[in-house]
Amino acid sequence: MKIKKCITALVATLVIACSTFPTSAYASTTTQKTTCDKTIMYTSNMSKTVNASRAMSLALYPGQSGYSNTVSFNFIGLPANAIVKSIKVDAGRGTVLGGLGAILPQKIKITNPAGESKEEPWGRGNVTTTSAFIADKAAGVWNVCYYGTNIASPSSGSQFIGGTKYASVKMTIDYVLE
Repeated sequence: MKIKKCITALVATLVIACSTFPTSAYASTTTQKTTCDKTIMYTSNMSKTVNASRAMSLALYPGQSGYSNTVSFNFIGLPANAIVKSIKVDAGRGTVLGGLGAILPQKIKITNPAGESKEEPWGRGNVTTTSAFIADKAAGVWNVCYYGTNIASPSSGSQFIGGTKYASVKMTIDYVLE
């Protein structure tokens, strides 16, 4: 009997204590700071690989630096609600043009379908992977070019051009549907 009275008294005390501190079910939503402007519901990961429209080449005089031609990748067939998780550009094996000089690739410039460009360091083995475009729309035409330097020493009176051509450039977009 004594235990029953103690439990009853304890429950009564808890009920009184809880009723004196009313809280709204929505209180947390009014005090929380929003850190993201949209919530994305992810489905399983998907990816698509597309070959470049043409070769990516760069030819320069010794000691000069510059950008290659731009190559395009057509991802128009992706669903409209596909968003980027990561992008991989595989330049493949480079072919030396002209036989004199050597082009050292330094960075790659990727432009999304909205026209926004980002530069990333040239990747090991001619493969560059980035998540710089995470949550961007994946569908559309993407463009890529690279920046490099002809590391041959300029010699007096000699104006030879060195170059590199990447004939089988591929882009892979890993994406999810929002």
